[in-house]
Amino acid sequence: MQVTLQDGTTEHYEDSPFASGAQGDLFLSKDKQSVIKLYYPNADRKVEEQRTTVLRKIINEFNVTRDNPAAKDLFAWPNAITLRPRLGVRMTNVNARVKHEPLDWWMLPRAFKRLSPEVRGNWLDRTRVASNMARIAWMLHGSGLCHSDFSGANFLANIHRQHVVLIDLDSLVVPGVLPPEILGTGDYMAPEIVIAHRRNDGTARPSIYTDLHSLAVLIYQLLLMRHPLKGRKINSDDAEQDDLLSLGEKALYVEDPDDHSNRPENDFNGAWLLGEEVESLMRRAFTNGLRSPQSRPVAAEWGDALLRMSDQIIPCSNENCPGKAFVLLRDRPAVCPWCGTKVPRPTRVPVLRLYYGVGQAGHYQQDKGRIVGWQARTLHRWHTQTGISERSATKSEDRAPVAEIQYKQGQWVLVNNAINELRIAANGTVSKVALGDLAPLEHGQQLLLGSAGSARMALVTMQDL
Repeated sequence: MQVTLQDGTTEHYEDSPFASGAQGDLFLSKDKQSVIKLYYPNADRKVEEQRTTVLRKIINEFNVTRDNPAAKDLFAWPNAITLRPRLGVRMTNVNARVKHEPLDWWMLPRAFKRLSPEVRGNWLDRTRVASNMARIAWMLHGSGLCHSDFSGANFLANIHRQHVVLIDLDSLVVPGVLPPEILGTGDYMAPEIVIAHRRNDGTARPSIYTDLHSLAVLIYQLLLMRHPLKGRKINSDDAEQDDLLSLGEKALYVEDPDDHSNRPENDFNGAWLLGEEVESLMRRAFTNGLRSPQSRPVAAEWGDALLRMSDQIIPCSNENCPGKAFVLLRDRPAVCPWCGTKVPRPTRVPVLRLYYGVGQAGHYQQDKGRIVGWQARTLHRWHTQTGISERSATKSEDRAPVAEIQYKQGQWVLVNNAINELRIAANGTVSKVALGDLAPLEHGQQLLLGSAGSARMALVTMQDL
């Protein structure tokens, strides 16, 4: 099939669509590098003209990937309009270099069981993908854009490679500029959208706040493989009405701290295993956030919290474990929640609690970061300095490890790769650790991670396993 683009150039695509959706058919280019969506014909010329105007704005004015090379791999952003054989839009084929599949494959237990071990990835991989989903939402929302249909079908992932990409970007919403075309997808719709749809009053429309609900549901499902609002409570004998009520007017978090009526009947892995910070975001999203959209955690909060959570993940020693990794919590036994295997060794690990400088030199206040020491765990600039985060570190020199934790001959040590003026304060004395040197990690030490005003301090505690 020959396709003519708006600029007059032609390209060749397969004659048969590889997929079809509510808006049109999807075709793959002969060279496998591009995908086009050809919209279903519409007799109303004004509708076609409006769609063309919207596409132009998305491709040009509201394109978040244009001046951000790091964003190009996170979005299948529309890049051209097709005129013949009919109106459509072209996007990069995200599977041209790396195979991606719908995120649903990793969130639904039955689908997950059918995946081969090399495709499944591990729980740390899932955490990194979740943080990248939050990063995608943060880029959109920071530009005033709403996707309106975050779902397990519109995020394509390669979990093993810790990569995810957002598709279906030709229906973005910009309040007052680009009107919403899609309300969302069933399980991921915000309660206010479900309620308005059930009542058929059209009062609630997609917005950044509705995106934030969908994002929270996706993160919960990806990490815990369960929907946060679907528990044992039945709100109607009619299955369809029960679904609408459970996601809308009667929505109740399965882990609501004050109302246990929607708890699963059997023991289950709850958000507590995600650590205190992420668990608190889940509680905000699915308690106050269900009725008060402004209370929902924003994308940047999710992204930063998930990255800090990844610093607390350790591997499971059971080769057959389905998760293969888990968060080492402060107040719970070191037992894998996925398979029940206890960490066999070592008997203790160092935990670095991060602090940032306040006021005059030598005064610090506790930060949110908590790094669980494990063999070959690395520290980076975002750990040692304030004012930089992992998502903002795009240069290779900013991402290079500055220190590494190792376990040598029964002793935990910190290897100084690139921290100038690394010092250790303990027992009333301060000692320097030169570049390339290592220092034993012991309970009660204070690690001074540089001499600049932005340098953090880390308090070392040894946690028994």
